[in-house]
Amino acid sequence: MPTLERTNPLPLYYQLKEVLKQQIRSGHLAPHTAIPSEPELVTSYHVSRATVRQALSELVHEGLLYRLHGKGTFVCEPRVQQTQSELTSLTEDIQRRGKRPGGLLLVSELIRGSETVRKQLALIDSEQAIRFERLRTADDIPIAYEVDYLPYPRAASIYQRAKELSDGSLYNLMNSEGLNPYIVEQKIRADIVTVREAELLRISPGEAGLRFTSTAFDLTGSPIEYSESFFPGSQYDFHVMLRVAN
Repeated sequence: MPTLERTNPLPLYYQLKEVLKQQIRSGHLAPHTAIPSEPELVTSYHVSRATVRQALSELVHEGLLYRLHGKGTFVCEPRVQQTQSELTSLTEDIQRRGKRPGGLLLVSELIRGSETVRKQLALIDSEQAIRFERLRTADDIPIAYEVDYLPYPRAASIYQRAKELSDGSLYNLMNSEGLNPYIVEQKIRADIVTVREAELLRISPGEAGLRFTSTAFDLTGSPIEYSESFFPGSQYDFHVMLRVAN
């Protein structure tokens, strides 16, 4: 069992939190299993109950543990984590986490599109937009509500293959049809889930999460996809890794 270093300048609660976090990430503490009780942790790590409570409270706050009144503290289902250092699809991100990607295609339609959609896709007056409304899942657990827009008729072949998007990657489908995403401009903001999103994602009304808007461009700089999506905070982590400019 790992020991806590009294000579370490890091506080004991922080050291304990990191030990438990490592046990969770390694699978030693599996999802939905109870962690040792507070008295057991006090005895095992020779710390005060206040130290244990602070460590556990922070892990709950970080979404790694959850409490059930009268039953104990349990390990959360791992959240999907997107690392932002290269262009990948959500399907690939889910697979990298060792989970099974899936979803449900709710709507596939041709529309004129809002002013925002038309501007992002640089549509001329006679052109329409393809609209895909999807629910994304990881191991059958809803993790995102997503609406994608593509230019029509340029993406007509993708519209014809819309059924493949229920459990497949839009980027993979676009690549197979010659619409190759090269770079994505993405904006992220904190937001509250809408009533419809809460119903589809099976979360509580008013839950906070991340709202993404992104526009994908091909190698020539032409916009080929615009999307709007919501990820509940209880199911998703967004991890950014940046290189320091010299």
